[in-house]
Amino acid sequence: MLLFFSTSGLFATSFYIDPVNGSNDGDGSISNPWHTLQEVVEQNLIESYEYVTPYDPDNPQLIIKNEGAPVKASDTLILRNGLHGELFLRNYINTDYITIRAETGHTPWLKYVRLQACHKWRLTGISVSPEPYGSYLTDKLVFIESHGWQGPSSLIEVSYCVIQSTASPWTEAGDWVNKAGDGIYVLADSVNVLNNDLRNIRFGITMKGNHIDAVGNSVVNFSGDGLRLLGSYCLVEKNTIKNCYAVDSNHDDGIQSFTIGDIVADYNIIRKNTILNYEDPDQPLLGPLQGIGCFDGPYRNWVVENNLVIVDHWHGISLYNAVNCHITNNTVLDPSPDVQPGPAWIKTDEASVGCFVQNNVANQFAVNGTANNNTVLDNYSSYAENFADYINNDFHLRIESQLVDAADDAVAPPDDRDNVTRPQGPHADIGCYEYTENVLVPETSEGDVISIYPNPFTDRITVESKITIRRIELSDLQGNVLAVYPCSGRSVTLYPDFLLPGIYFLTVVSDSSVPGKVFKVVKR
Repeated sequence: MLLFFSTSGLFATSFYIDPVNGSNDGDGSISNPWHTLQEVVEQNLIESYEYVTPYDPDNPQLIIKNEGAPVKASDTLILRNGLHGELFLRNYINTDYITIRAETGHTPWLKYVRLQACHKWRLTGISVSPEPYGSYLTDKLVFIESHGWQGPSSLIEVSYCVIQSTASPWTEAGDWVNKAGDGIYVLADSVNVLNNDLRNIRFGITMKGNHIDAVGNSVVNFSGDGLRLLGSYCLVEKNTIKNCYAVDSNHDDGIQSFTIGDIVADYNIIRKNTILNYEDPDQPLLGPLQGIGCFDGPYRNWVVENNLVIVDHWHGISLYNAVNCHITNNTVLDPSPDVQPGPAWIKTDEASVGCFVQNNVANQFAVNGTANNNTVLDNYSSYAENFADYINNDFHLRIESQLVDAADDAVAPPDDRDNVTRPQGPHADIGCYEYTENVLVPETSEGDVISIYPNPFTDRITVESKITIRRIELSDLQGNVLAVYPCSGRSVTLYPDFLLPGIYFLTVVSDSSVPGKVFKVVKR
């Protein structure tokens, strides 16, 4: 068995699936592809293992599933343009990852995804929505589920997917209530949700489990909570959550947690996220959004740092019954501090103990614990004096800002929200941004400005543009394309952990650049 686990990836095969030109009589080859992903699953073409049911956590047993089927552990299913139906995998336990991904330049659509009692699956570059099928789903669009009878799910990765209820946001509350579904719902442990684009949905990402990472995702236009964190040892990093639609009585949050029932939420990290109540003050169905709201503790040993929270509400960052939590270098402001509800605060309540609130800027503070080097800014003139362009949600610091060089270096994180190293001057700066003049690369054609940082990089690299990025290609010095990242936003963080140290090229294709702008990057 040990030999099998160590060598299974040496014989990996890629299979092609094409709803337009494929056939159920095909063999999955590049010239004779299968028809749809749903049919591949229904025809039992994937060999795996399954738990003996009912699942016994004290004595889990595995048996072979679809023995002799062509698709095996470590293989890849490559999807081409078209409608691939529903993906429902029940009790598929792989010894190595099976990857389901879009072919480069293709947009395959799934109606929904449900992985129940599954282990070692990757889903990347896929579009998920019921709308192309002529319907809507008010349930979960992507559901990763541990199941009492079937068994647990674990080691699942969903990355670079587009997940939406509809292509454009509705303007009527009834449409949101009757048509919007939830984006990604994780009811499992050890799951990665990376760099996905979720749009026009109810709840964005729900993390109900332990050791879940949600990194680099975009949740745009939502009518519930942007993200729910209902487990322990989880990482919520570099996500963008913006444009809340008020359509019912739900108290909407950018990031929410609660510990009702058997939920334990300890040792979590919320870092480098952006939460914007709205981009357009004339947005239909505009309502107040609570920022990071954790109201039913205890919450033990949380780290909340380098977040940008711009919300029209009192609750900017609120931790109730927090124990030994650190809230550091956040920027928490109300876009209209003179209008209720608001202005935005950073708060730890009377039941909180052992907490540290340091190097933050907010409209107000209500801290039970240690509060050092925090700054209150509570009016429009102070916004204009300290931030680059607060009216357009640019809260980078001006050189003359009172926040520059004013932080406590001993507790400041080693870098800021943009991964800029602290300090850039004599001391670190207060808030989520460190002032620097050297982030943007020169302006390209048609007004597009592209920012790539850090460069050189170690584990991640971020690409930002003033114009929507559509695709990023990663190539080596010989011109070989190593990875393709479909995009639909202005900020993308890549995690090319497979790269060896060296020099590479990123080709960034945006709305204004065809075939794209090429940048040299260095992996340390």
